[in-house]
Amino acid sequence: MTHPIRAHSPSTLSTSVTRQRGFSLFEMIVYILAASILFSAAFNRYRDFPGEAERANFQAILAQLNAAINLQMMNAIAGGTFNQMGGLNGANPMEFMLNTPSNYVGAFSGVDESTLPRRIWYYNQGVGELVYLANDASDLYLVQNGQRVPTSRISFRVTNIVGRGQGGSLTWQGLVLAPVLPFEWQQVPLELASGAAQ
Repeated sequence: MTHPIRAHSPSTLSTSVTRQRGFSLFEMIVYILAASILFSAAFNRYRDFPGEAERANFQAILAQLNAAINLQMMNAIAGGTFNQMGGLNGANPMEFMLNTPSNYVGAFSGVDESTLPRRIWYYNQGVGELVYLANDASDLYLVQNGQRVPTSRISFRVTNIVGRGQGGSLTWQGLVLAPVLPFEWQQVPLELASGAAQ
């Protein structure tokens, strides 16, 4: 049995070829506009994430430092050597940690902070302070006389707390990592997918 071969007319071939060429100019413009609107919405929604991530990392390391200082204090109390804790005033708190964070760059004396990268911790040996240099400081402030002053630098100092006991004599009350100047790092409200503020 033989099958007859069908001949296609030139108009049928040209129609099938034109359908396989791709997007029309109108379709391409609609695609670009839709992609631009989606990108713009996503960019506005996620632009504050890096600053919030830096703030969260800073707070996590600060909590680890406070835990390390508390452990140092508990060891002194348990060992009966708390009267020797005065020697720790101005000590480098990073030395109390089992592992220093990856963004701790070391101890320096007389360093020019403008030459250092941002988002790092370093210990200033000259004044006995641990310093954090923020990268995204748009919501970071020092609080002085009730006024908020923008800053990109926060410093801390290991300090012994001494108070008056029952007989009026000075007694050791603890060891803390205290900010040299009070600061406030405000949380940026991030929008959830539903559009509600966190």
